[in-house]
Amino acid sequence: MRAAAIREARRFSLPGADVDDAVQEAMVRAWRQRDACKNEDRLPWMRQIARNESLRLLDRHRRRGERELLDDETLLGALVDLDAEDEHDEMLLRLAVGKVLDRLSIEDRRLLALRYEEDLSQPDIARALGIPEGTVKVRLHRIRGRLRKALDATQ
Repeated sequence: MRAAAIREARRFSLPGADVDDAVQEAMVRAWRQRDACKNEDRLPWMRQIARNESLRLLDRHRRRGERELLDDETLLGALVDLDAEDEHDEMLLRLAVGKVLDRLSIEDRRLLALRYEEDLSQPDIARALGIPEGTVKVRLHRIRGRLRKALDATQ
């Protein structure tokens, strides 16, 4: 089975160390999932696992290759700009969330406050408000859906 995995990994033109990594990961996955293979002939199953691991490694290399290698000054400048941009985006998101929350009814805001500010469980919220737990679940689900839709509309 190891030989079949090696042949399969080499088909993807992986460097030698990556072939070894793909084969090792494929062997571990095959061992862990050995009960899942129903066929008598396990070689096609093993080749498929090795193929998937090889493709996963190739994808990882592709993603790494897309990242630019920068010198230290450029990298530090980009980090500062990214931090400022992240803070700006976070502030805009907080403002958008605040506007959306202001549009909610008092009951909905109270329900969200109990869940997310007080960190109460759904049964605790139901007891606190004197309503069935199922009602709390449904209302929270609907409120989150409305919030998501409203926030998507603002972006």
